[in-house]
Amino acid sequence: MRLSNHRLVKVIPGVYYFSVILFLLIIFLNYQLGQQLFPSENYFYAALTGVGLWLIYIYFAGKYFEYDSEGSLVSFLNRGAILSEFVNYRTKIHEIKKDKIKSYRITNFIIYRRLHIVHSTKNSIKDVHTNISLLSPRKTRYLKLSLDKIIAKNQTNL
Repeated sequence: MRLSNHRLVKVIPGVYYFSVILFLLIIFLNYQLGQQLFPSENYFYAALTGVGLWLIYIYFAGKYFEYDSEGSLVSFLNRGAILSEFVNYRTKIHEIKKDKIKSYRITNFIIYRRLHIVHSTKNSIKDVHTNISLLSPRKTRYLKLSLDKIIAKNQTNL
C-alpha cells in the first residue's frame, strides 16, 4: 500500500510565504502609520506573536510524508515542504523489513501527530518516529490497517 500527503503539501510553501509577507506587512504598516494600525501596542505584539507561531508551526509540521509497504520492506519518507527542491536537509528515509516491525503507536497532540514504529535490529530494539500531521484521517486509517496487518502477520510467524 502506498500513501502520501502530496496534495496538501503542494499548498504549504504558498501559505508559508504569504504568512511571511503578512508578518512583514504588519510591522511595516504599523510603523508607517505611526503605530496606529492597532489600538494598543499589546495588540501589535499579540498579532506578531500569533503570526510568528503560525510560521513556526508550518515550518515544523508541514512535511511531506510517504508510506510504501509493497515488497519486503516498509519505507517511511519525511521531507520538508519549504525549500525542499533546493536544499534537502530535512529528508528522513526509514526502510524497515516487514518481519522486524514489533509495534507502532500514533501520538496525537491537538495540532501535531507523530507515528512511532518499534522494530528490532540485530542487537537491540529501536524506535523510529515520523511526522504525519498533514496526513488526512482517511489515510491515517489506511496506514493503521496496513501496519496492523503487518504486525498480525509477524505475530503468527513467531
